[in-house]
Amino acid sequence: FMNTLLRISVVIPTYNRLDTLRYVIPALLAQDIPAEQFEIIVADSESNDGTAEYLAGQTANAPNLRHLPGPYTGRASARNAGIGAAAAPLVLFTDADIIAAPDLLARHLARHDLPGGPRAVVGLEVQVNSYTDYLQKSAHPSARDELHPRSRKTLDWLYFLTGNASAPRAQLDRVGRFDEDFTGYGHEDLELGYRLKHAGVALEYEPRAVNYHWHPVPFEQQQGRMEL
Repeated sequence: FMNTLLRISVVIPTYNRLDTLRYVIPALLAQDIPAEQFEIIVADSESNDGTAEYLAGQTANAPNLRHLPGPYTGRASARNAGIGAAAAPLVLFTDADIIAAPDLLARHLARHDLPGGPRAVVGLEVQVNSYTDYLQKSAHPSARDELHPRSRKTLDWLYFLTGNASAPRAQLDRVGRFDEDFTGYGHEDLELGYRLKHAGVALEYEPRAVNYHWHPVPFEQQQGRMEL
């Protein structure tokens, strides 16, 4: 059985993030496009916090939600497994602590539907410190601290952040997907953006494609990531 209506596959790597995944999955299932146009693939590095049981309960009512557990060595290998399992021509990457706005997928699809060569689309990832902060910033756009000016049309590879980015599956396959030699907090997403850009895939910015990253990172931790 092949779903010819399927337009976009959402790939989420996870490991023991049930605390936030409980909010992430319902927001994705509630997207304002028909359910048969998208699928959600949770590439789970064999979590032991009840993730499998939670997803089993969700998939009972959502045939477009798929649990893909495996012995992944990190986010690069988990995302690659998700790409391999994806059935749609477009793949959107997000994470287990990022809550989607209701029109996230519609905004990505509309951008890919524009004429022109192959493109990757990076949306607006809003940082939030708590669920209350998410409710506040989703209701009041002026409260968002935005990384790029709204007028920006294209981005350099340095901003290919896979909390909110989509690309044609064929282009991901053509450049070799994520490099699984990146481990830890590895910036494997930026490196993939570098290869996409140099392969002739335009990296475009779509500030209307919004999601909310619920993972405050203290300065010392951010510093450590930069050193890595």
